[in-house]
Amino acid sequence: METETAHRHDARAIEWHVRLRDGDDRAWEAFADWLAEDPRHAAAYDAIERVDAAIAPLLSEVSFAPAERTAANDDAVLPASDRRVRGWLIAGGALAASVAAAIVVAPQFESGRYDVATGPGERRTIALDATTVVALNGSTRMTFDRKNARFASLVGGEALFRVRHDDAAPFTLHVGRNRVEDVGTVFNVVNDAGGVRVTVAEGEVVYNPGDRGISLHAGQGLIDPSSSKTVRVIATPVASVGGWQKGQLLYGGAPLSSVAADLARALGVRIDMAPAIANLPFSGAIRLDGSGPGQLERLAPALGVTVQRGSAGWIMKPGDGAAR
Repeated sequence: METETAHRHDARAIEWHVRLRDGDDRAWEAFADWLAEDPRHAAAYDAIERVDAAIAPLLSEVSFAPAERTAANDDAVLPASDRRVRGWLIAGGALAASVAAAIVVAPQFESGRYDVATGPGERRTIALDATTVVALNGSTRMTFDRKNARFASLVGGEALFRVRHDDAAPFTLHVGRNRVEDVGTVFNVVNDAGGVRVTVAEGEVVYNPGDRGISLHAGQGLIDPSSSKTVRVIATPVASVGGWQKGQLLYGGAPLSSVAADLARALGVRIDMAPAIANLPFSGAIRLDGSGPGQLERLAPALGVTVQRGSAGWIMKPGDGAAR
């Protein structure tokens, strides 16, 4: 009976693992309710996330033999609950299926740090514990530690953090040589060629804690450009923090280079930019319509630029009347 219950928890955890990859606010609320129902739910979900992260680098070396039975025959012999889970796995693709298959070998991956990466335009969600969740935007790489749920490193890209605060063990995010320490909060961090950007939606974070640490509260942001030693604190609309999850990007005087980097992650394309316009400020809202890279051409007039396809992606150039 105990084993059967554990299997049910694992099956539900796999469902949530698939569903939250593109989950909206309603899905997140339902997920929180499920976690609160039973402490074993969080443990099951954490186990699925660890297995997924461990086997992802190995998938390219795995070949799958064709099944001897047809899908119809398989469904005929499975109980209803298992057929429902099987449907989730099919909908989620090979990743979810590989997670389910790897549960039995999870123990060998139980220690040490591991990387999680997303491809262009891909999103992923990692639950470090029942109340600490990290959402990765496209073209993002992060490092986590199975032994320490209070550690993460944003190697490159963008991520949104919903963090459980613990005075005795604060959550610390490493961003290159910089650190972001939470004081109970929801915050978004970007680490790309332009530098580091931090925005806070709830609570407070400290950027590079210490004598010269910078505290950021809800509605504030920080820009630490790679081209300068000057760190700027800016006002940031709370609604704009992590807006990429809802398909909206909101800017108030951001350099076009940052806008282009955000669009590249969201649309899943490479965008190169003419140096003459990289630092031009842009203010406005961009609603991602789900049409993919083609939207870039329609956005060009609003951005005051021209865009054209290149051999490796897109090229953003000065618009009519702009400096060249």
